[in-house]
Parts: sequence; C-alpha cells; structure tokens
Amino acid sequence: MIEVGKVSYLNTLPLFYSWDTQEVSLIEGHPSELVKKLRAGQIQAGIVSSVEFLLHPEDYRVVPGISISSKERACSVLIFSQRPLELIRSIHLTPASMTSKMLAMYVLKRVYGNSPEVVERSQAEALLLIGDEAFSEKASGRWDYIYDLGEEWFRLHGLPFVFALFLVRRDAPEWLDQLILEQCRKSREEFYHDLEEGKLRLQKPLKDYFNLCLDYTLDEEGWRSLSLFKEILMEDAILCKNKEVIV
Repeated sequence: MIEVGKVSYLNTLPLFYSWDTQEVSLIEGHPSELVKKLRAGQIQAGIVSSVEFLLHPEDYRVVPGISISSKERACSVLIFSQRPLELIRSIHLTPASMTSKMLAMYVLKRVYGNSPEVVERSQAEALLLIGDEAFSEKASGRWDYIYDLGEEWFRLHGLPFVFALFLVRRDAPEWLDQLILEQCRKSREEFYHDLEEGKLRLQKPLKDYFNLCLDYTLDEEGWRSLSLFKEILMEDAILCKNKEVIV
C-alpha cells in the first residue's frame, strides 16, 4: 500500500479531517522526520517543509492548491526570549522543521541585525518552537518576548508565508496527486463547515487560530512568497551552508 506522510500537529487537522480512502496509509511524524522518509522513498508523498521543494524541485511534484501557510501571522511558529532579539547571543532551533529554522535565521539577520550561535536548548537564551509545543510554551507565561515569524515575514514583504507543501515523489504513480487533492479539499471544506456550525466545540483561541492565522490553499501570492524565499535562500550563505540550520 502507498504510504503518505501526515504531520502530527494540530495545524494539519483541516487537511486530514475526513480522509476516507483505502488506497493509501497515513504515516504520522514531525516535518523533518517525514522529509527524511520522503527522500529515502519510505513514503511516497507527504505534507512537509516547503524548503524541501525549494532546494530539490527536481525530486517532487507539488499537489496544486494545497499548503499550510500563515496569513498575517502564524500563531504557532514562535521565538521565545527574555531579551530583545537584537541582544541575544544564542538560540535553540527546533529540529522539527527546516523551513521554520531558515525563516528564523533570516528574520534574526534581516530584521534584528543578529546572527546568534545555534546551541542546545539548555544553553540557549532564546528558543524557536513550532506547532503544539509553541502553544504550550506561550501558555506558560515564562517569556518576556515572543516573536511570531509569520508576522515578521508579513511585515517585511506583505505576503503570506508558506510553511508546508504537499509533495509527491516523481517516481510515485500520477493518480496519487489527484487523490490527495480530492481528499484534502473535502477535508478542508468539511472541517470549516463543522467549525462554523459549532460541531467541533473548540475554544475561541483555537477557532481564531484556524480562522485568522492559517491558510490551507496555495494561490498566486503563495507562489510569489515561495519564489522570494528561494531567492533569499540562494543568496544567503548562512542559511544554505549552516549545517545546524538545514539538517
């Protein structure tokens, strides 16, 4: 059976809300774990970090019209610090997402004029966290400064930021792209219908997260944002050559 990667975070729920197919098996994991499996051919497709496609476009097909993107803010891709980012000397970057790590280093350099050392979590002055872990850390109230990377990108460029794409290996059967597209569209529509009707019983912060922060489409603005980020990656040696960032 064909295996398809599903990120085990709350933000993927709308894309997998009502999948109903016997033709594929869903494999859960962190974004970076799924990227490794996709590269190795252990899964044939997956919703993974957009940077994987930007750096290796020859290896994949992109399922059209599907992404996990921020609108004007991401709400779950956050840097936590006790000091302003221009003053920090070290940062821990979550190993869970290549895209978020590269965006963090770009924002630190471009906006705050800083290139802090990447260190282990126990030694860091600041933390980059994503997904459910970012939600939990924000709720702890331990941090004086919290920076939303989707918001930082939007302030700079006035564009959404595309964190994840649904990629299909080029050696996978072509019918897989259409199956994924149909399942994701159906799930997205049913999720937002049930959310609007109150069937999901989510608290207001989560409703706002899905309604105000996230976008699951991929339109012209999304492609413009991806193209811009690729230009940045190609130009910036720190992002492309720093092994701590791209692993």
